Amino acid sequence: MAPPAVALALVPVRSHVRDTNVALVLVVVIVAAAVLDDRRGGVLAALSSAVAFDLFFTRPYGSLVIDRSADIETAVLLLGVGLAVGELVVRARAATRDAARERAETQQVRRLSALVAGSAPRGALIVMAQTEIEAVLDTHGSQFEPVPFRTPLPTLGHGSIRFPAMEDKPRPAASARVEAVELPVCGGGRPVGRFVLQLPGAGVGVDPSARALAVALADQLGAALARGGAHG
Repeated sequence: MAPPAVALALVPVRSHVRDTNVALVLVVVIVAAAVLDDRRGGVLAALSSAVAFDLFFTRPYGSLVIDRSADIETAVLLLGVGLAVGELVVRARAATRDAARERAETQQVRRLSALVAGSAPRGALIVMAQTEIEAVLDTHGSQFEPVPFRTPLPTLGHGSIRFPAMEDKPRPAASARVEAVELPVCGGGRPVGRFVLQLPGAGVGVDPSARALAVALADQLGAALARGGAHG
């Protein structure tokens, strides 16, 4: 509703303002809508801007009919530029979010690496890895279990969640519907433990990038535990 409201506010001065300047003002409104409401807001704002411009700033006023070819061009350009600018804003925001996530992931790996390099106690390494993995996967809690394991659980891996009853048919993690999974902690080619992770709920998929980072953190922990560098 913002573009029609802005267009109505400019109606009293439309005889003193060039149509192209009005179109530029509406483009600003489209950008704001895209920032506040992502792609949907940008598209809706672009469409409503074109309609509002047609109704209030092209003759005959109050009608979708346009008499002058120049006004047709301006209305079409407004729609096209609005859609393009809105999409650019959405993509820029997505790129910013991705960059922020990558920086956070890098810091998570570095924090665990620093503990491993400093030969931190075994318990400190496990707690650190557990905290980072819970944050990455947005779990409802987790616990570390040393070998041997009490019960079989679906296994979270690099490319799938593997279910105990169908080892030969791994299901994609994005479509898995489970309450709890295990994240193996392996070092030196053998299991040294596992994290039992409580996922947010049945039907919640695991993002591939988050899954890969969680597995990398578990592998880093496993290597440290297996080589005996962690004490205590």
